[in-house]
Amino acid sequence: MKKAMFKAGFLLLGALAFPIAVQAQGVPDVSPSLKKMLGALPVDDAREELQNMVGALKKTSCGGNLTGCYATQSGPLQLYFFTSGQAQQTFLVVIEKKLAMPRLLGDKVQKVMGDTSLSSPIISISTTDFDLDTVKMPPELQKVVRENYFNVNALSFASGVQLAARANLGGPIKSTMEAFGVKGDQLTMRAAVVMPIPIDLAGGAGAGAGMASAVQHGDTMKKAGAEALKPEAYVEFQFAPNARLPLTTPPMNLTDATFFINNALTFGYKGNAAFKGVNDKKVLIQFQTPLDPAGALDLLDFQFRMATPSNFTLEDAAHVMVAMATPDKRLAQYGGGFIRNIESFKHALLDATKPLSVFQMKNPQPAPEYRFGDSSKPWPNDPRYFNIALLGPLAQNGPFMTISGDTVILGQKMGWLDASAGRSGLHGLAGEAITLKLGPLGRLKIRMQAMADIDKGTQTISLKGNVVGQAVNVILSGSSLTIDVPASCANPFEIKTTVALQASTNIADVFEGQGGANVDPTRIGGCVGKELEAALNKIAGEYKNLSGYTASAANAELKKISNAANAELKKAEDAARKAEEASRKEYEKTKNAARDVANKTSNAATNAFNAAGNAFKGIGKKKKHKKGPDPRFAASVFDWDYYYDRYPDLVKANVDLATHWLDHGISEGRRGSLEFDVRYYRNRYLDVQEMCGKKDYQCALQHWLDNGIEQGRQGSADFSVADYLDRYPDLESNLGKGNYTDALEHWLNDGVDAGRNGSPDSAFAGPVSGPQVAGGGGGGAWRDDATCGNQYVNGFRVRTGRSMDMVQFRYAKRGWAPAQGNQGGGTLVADVTLREGEYIVRVDYRSGDRVDQLSFTTNRGKTYGPYGGDGGSPGAYTVTPGEKLGCMAGRSGKATDQLIFSSTGPR
Repeated sequence: MKKAMFKAGFLLLGALAFPIAVQAQGVPDVSPSLKKMLGALPVDDAREELQNMVGALKKTSCGGNLTGCYATQSGPLQLYFFTSGQAQQTFLVVIEKKLAMPRLLGDKVQKVMGDTSLSSPIISISTTDFDLDTVKMPPELQKVVRENYFNVNALSFASGVQLAARANLGGPIKSTMEAFGVKGDQLTMRAAVVMPIPIDLAGGAGAGAGMASAVQHGDTMKKAGAEALKPEAYVEFQFAPNARLPLTTPPMNLTDATFFINNALTFGYKGNAAFKGVNDKKVLIQFQTPLDPAGALDLLDFQFRMATPSNFTLEDAAHVMVAMATPDKRLAQYGGGFIRNIESFKHALLDATKPLSVFQMKNPQPAPEYRFGDSSKPWPNDPRYFNIALLGPLAQNGPFMTISGDTVILGQKMGWLDASAGRSGLHGLAGEAITLKLGPLGRLKIRMQAMADIDKGTQTISLKGNVVGQAVNVILSGSSLTIDVPASCANPFEIKTTVALQASTNIADVFEGQGGANVDPTRIGGCVGKELEAALNKIAGEYKNLSGYTASAANAELKKISNAANAELKKAEDAARKAEEASRKEYEKTKNAARDVANKTSNAATNAFNAAGNAFKGIGKKKKHKKGPDPRFAASVFDWDYYYDRYPDLVKANVDLATHWLDHGISEGRRGSLEFDVRYYRNRYLDVQEMCGKKDYQCALQHWLDNGIEQGRQGSADFSVADYLDRYPDLESNLGKGNYTDALEHWLNDGVDAGRNGSPDSAFAGPVSGPQVAGGGGGGAWRDDATCGNQYVNGFRVRTGRSMDMVQFRYAKRGWAPAQGNQGGGTLVADVTLREGEYIVRVDYRSGDRVDQLSFTTNRGKTYGPYGGDGGSPGAYTVTPGEKLGCMAGRSGKATDQLIFSSTGPR
């Protein structure tokens, strides 16, 4: 017989003393505790006879780990003594007859047992827990087990005193069992014996090891007795192995069943349950509920727990829920069963079993097999095996049911699902990212949420998700599965299909077969403007092979949109152009009026403006590079119209612009013309910075007029006279190469109005080393541009006397330019061609009216020279950092009168 699921104990009633018979010869020493407990058994009919039978014990066959087995019989009484030495000793008393229930239980339980009768009871008195296989029992004991104890394969006993018997229940316990549809005459009972405990259990044990064992055995008996006093000590009722009990409340077939009642009058059962509709799936079930003092059922605080197999589904759970609907009047006020309001939605559950069948609820810890009477398959007590719970009305919102487990829905792992059934029906929820093929988007990870909501009015079973703006809906209803992926503006295709629903349906396979169909984006809510065009372009391109709305229709719609947009754009551009033209005319009208006023004004500023040969636009021409008494009004430095346009704050203040420029403009670093920006000019040229410092803008302006224009320097970020001259061959032909002064005048008086381009070729702002002049103005001008071709100096020849008589320069990849100066005078003092990769980065010189001396320094730190005399004043030219000495120019006659140094790169 199998051990109880809940540990049993013994109730202590007192202490009695009975004489113990002399021990039989050949029998090992029996523990005093066992002898005294045997003598104290409250079985009046057999107590004296048992004392005499101890002396008649004879050796018999043994089983298990026992080393000694002894037995004797007297009428209906059988006495067995099993031992393995001092550590384990057991008496088994068998009373092979039918008798009224002895007073062996606690008061409350004894009262509930009423007129119960027992057949062939077995009383165990043991110092330890032990198992005894039936096949190894003495023959007479085997016969008792076979005929009265369902021929179980083993008897199991706990330490202390226990009772086992075939029982025919009576009284309240019989009524309680029958309320569940169970008869009370086809079971065995197992319980802790309530008996008086002798006071001195170790008395007479002698000394030494015997005394120690006796004391230990006495403590074991006392401890077992203390356990029997606890409310949770149980009496168990067990049925034959493989017995099938058709329970009625709730309806199920229960096998391997054990019913129990404890000292606190908690009643219940456990076993393997089979519910209608849950085919071939055993569910481990355990139920308990209090009894009132009279032994009647009290269902206010009932509890179920169940452990489902690994192949359980929500359909199976629905059938379990339906089974919980019961006509028991005690539950009527809660909606007709062990689940609140179950009567109102049980039919909806049954209608939804097909969709619920695809919700596979995998118990994360499936329980091992349980079989009553098989010691190798005991009842699994660990709570982790149980994944369904039902709690009674005293629980919040009770009675209700909860179920949880790892879920596979439509062939996809959906993570953990928690479901509950109660007041508002069945509700389950799970969520996981799964991979589905979404038409032309291909396979995507989609976070899907699975829901099951069933009550008396609705059945909603679905999976819903969203990816890249696309809703994904899977609806399960009746025997069909419907997919609805509505079109979005971002993805203007839809997937709509319905298939027959099977328990084996895999949603990923269904989606694999759906290519999707295009939808007219103009009919998608909120799909307008650029998003509409993007949607149409997708259909015309990426989705062109889908069914539904065609690529040609999308292209036609795109053309309509384009035409309409072009028309609107043209309309807007025309309107803007008209408005801009009207604004410009009004602006020019105002400016013309202001210009007329300024032209007619006579003051120091306008007098200086006129004296410089400057002129208002449309009123005369600007004189050729006339500096005038005040260089601030030079034609390239101040342009009244430019100043008017650039500084609206001054116009708004109604100040005289010429006067403001004279008094404040240049000193504040303001810009007075397109051609010259004093801040830009100063920051661009290293020699100007060195000469003028940070804010001497008058100095920088003077350098522009005295040197910058003639050298072709760039006066602003918006105008380069050198690039202007180089850009137009007709100007270079008419004015001469390098004639930057006349090129600037042409620009001011003709180029601007002709729409010519005076902008720089490069946006590089510097700093740079601008062209630098050494020597005077004698001789004739020359330039090496034709030979140089934008290359750099990589060689030179020098003839000298007291000064530089002749120079000649060589250019990389181009060769020697013509010699300049007196080629027959002086001595050829240098004829240098630099090595590959070497170039000139600095020229030191002395000069006055002519060039007196030269020396050249290369990027490799080598210096050539000085060549020539020591007349004139010293000077130096350093090329722009990172650049090389570029194309040379100058003036010469009988000597080298002038040299103009410049760098490669921006001028």
